[in-house]
Parts: sequence; structure tokens; C-alpha cells
Amino acid sequence: MKTIPTLAMAAWTFASLPLLAQTATPEFDPLDQINDLPKMIRVQVEFIEVAHEDLTDLMDSEAAKSDTKLRMKVGEMVKAGKATIYETLMVTARPGQKATSESIEEYIYPTEYEPAELPNEIHTTEDGEKVKTDGKDYATGPTPTAFETRNLGSTLEIEPNVGMNDKIIDLRFAPEIVFHVRNETWAEWKGQHGESPILMPVMYSMRTSTGITLLDGTYCFVAALSPKSAEGFPDFDKKLMVFVRADVVTVGR
Repeated sequence: MKTIPTLAMAAWTFASLPLLAQTATPEFDPLDQINDLPKMIRVQVEFIEVAHEDLTDLMDSEAAKSDTKLRMKVGEMVKAGKATIYETLMVTARPGQKATSESIEEYIYPTEYEPAELPNEIHTTEDGEKVKTDGKDYATGPTPTAFETRNLGSTLEIEPNVGMNDKIIDLRFAPEIVFHVRNETWAEWKGQHGESPILMPVMYSMRTSTGITLLDGTYCFVAALSPKSAEGFPDFDKKLMVFVRADVVTVGR
């Protein structure tokens, strides 16, 4: 003799199906089956501008005893409008390999010139008559013959390594910010057909190149630089505090 389920029992059965399905088929993550996932290192470099006097006070305070606390204190100054984030650079690399990130404009400029020339050759008129010339009407100015390229903008080069249970990071890195300030005239040339001055560019760069050791996820205060003034000279009333942070990143996480 068959038993006919009541409406209450049927309702309970259908209501329980989603719960039973979730219990029977848990979400599968294939990365959970790998015991030792590969590691990468993410490096972040910050340029934070502060007044020169504020930097002196910071380095004489309790916050200077810990670079991470120092970065937190500077972060509070940024929120309060007493400091400015000037630039942030970031790149990720595998341990032991070099990596570069760039935000640049390629500036190409001449570095060598052929001197101006005054031709003294004899030229021929339309009727075949040979005429001598003093060359003034045919003088040519200095001619560029060699060029170089300078990257203007921000560049970050890193070479990280990891050790001691993925908690210690050895990092070699070289952040740089370059500006084209102006061109300076080294020689002037004027002729009947125009001008051809010899110009050389003046660059302003802020960079540091060093090797450090730091803990995973912590900050290190690595340098203090003088930013560029509006005229293109070092502004000693301000300082750029350069902080670097390195994090060990697990692949897929």
C-alpha cells in the first residue's frame, strides 16, 4: 500500500532542494589543490611633497622610528592638505627578474653639428660665363649630424628577490622623474636665408638608485629629493619624500 505525501511534506521537500544542492556540490577552486603557488612581487614607489621644515620635524618625531608609521603620518598630512602626492609608480615582477614601467615622452635632440660653411666655388651663369663668389649669398648654417634621446616623464626599474618564507624582500630599484626645462643657446648663426642657432636642452631629473631589504607589506623611506621650481631649478623650500612598499603576491590570489 503506497503512502501519499501530504502537501506540507511536499513543500518541505522542494524548499530543501537548494540547500541540499549547495551541500552536495560545493564551489570548486582548482588553486586549492596546489600546495605551493608561484609568488610575484609588487613594488610601489611614492613621491610625496612636503615643506622642508615639516620634513625636519617628521624626522625628529616618534614616527621616524618606524617607516610604516612615518608613511601613515605623512598620509594624514596629505588628507589635511599639508602634503601632496607628487607621483606614484608601480610594477609587478617575478623574483629575480628585472621589470620596468614608464610614463614618458621621447625627446630627441642633436648633440653634434657640422660647422657653418661659406662656399667659394665658381658657378656658371645662364650664358655659360664663369663667375666667382665670396660665398656670403650661399652660406649654410650649422647642420646637426648626431642625435640622442632622453625620456621625459616617470620611469621605475626594479629587480626584486624574496626569501625567508616569503617574508623578506631584497629589492634593487631606480625610480626617476625627468623634465625638459629649457634650451640654452651655445652659438648663434644668422645668414641671408635665416637663422640656425646651436641649442642644447637643459633637463631636470629627480632620481635615486639603491638596494634595500624590507618586510613583506611594509614601507621603507628611502630618499628625500628637492623638487623642480617653476623656473626649472631645485626648490629647497620643499622636499619629496620617496617611500617604497613591496608586497609578495600569490598567483591567482
